[in-house]
Amino acid sequence: MKQISAGLGIIILVAAAIAVGCTKDPQGAQNAAVAQTPEVPKLTYETLVIPDGTNVVASLDRRLSTETNHAGDPFVATTTEPVVVDGRTVVPAGAQIHGVLRDVQASGRIKGRARMTLAYQGIVDSQGATHAISAQPLTLQAASATHGDAEKIAAGGVLGALIGGITGGGKGAAIGAGAGAGAGTVLMLATKGADVDLGPGQRLTIKMTSSTNIPVLAQR
Repeated sequence: MKQISAGLGIIILVAAAIAVGCTKDPQGAQNAAVAQTPEVPKLTYETLVIPDGTNVVASLDRRLSTETNHAGDPFVATTTEPVVVDGRTVVPAGAQIHGVLRDVQASGRIKGRARMTLAYQGIVDSQGATHAISAQPLTLQAASATHGDAEKIAAGGVLGALIGGITGGGKGAAIGAGAGAGAGTVLMLATKGADVDLGPGQRLTIKMTSSTNIPVLAQR
């Protein structure tokens, strides 16, 4: 019996030692793994400035029309070219610009001529944050399809606020700056009673009227 008890004692001691070793080993392995894991560098940002007067080229995401839209309706345009300042990309192509429609008048309400204004409000940076912007609003107003109006539009030249004319042609396909119509106003040739339409994909030039600070990843 004494020999058996001694044997049991040895077995118990060995088992206890193994149990202690098993308890310590995972922690030791975890500490070793942590020690070997490289430290992830923290991202740092710097602020770049989009200067006053910068032109941002974008295209409409959906159709806007005085026939179906109302004042206060939101709209989105997507940048088709990156905004580059001093060789650095401040806003990449594919960024969203948010705006709202103002002064929407369907045809027949103001001397039979439709009009609406695109007011730009914010731009989304590469990190997904939205920054308020100040940009020249774009007012579109139907003009009578007369020889006199055509001459005024031709004299004003094609305004950079709209690029390439109206997508798909049709109503108001001839676009230009209206003489005396005010900065940022585009007269669109249309027959009396026609509404002002901009199709999805219509390219716009958005002129910044004040500087905008945008955070970007710092160069190393």
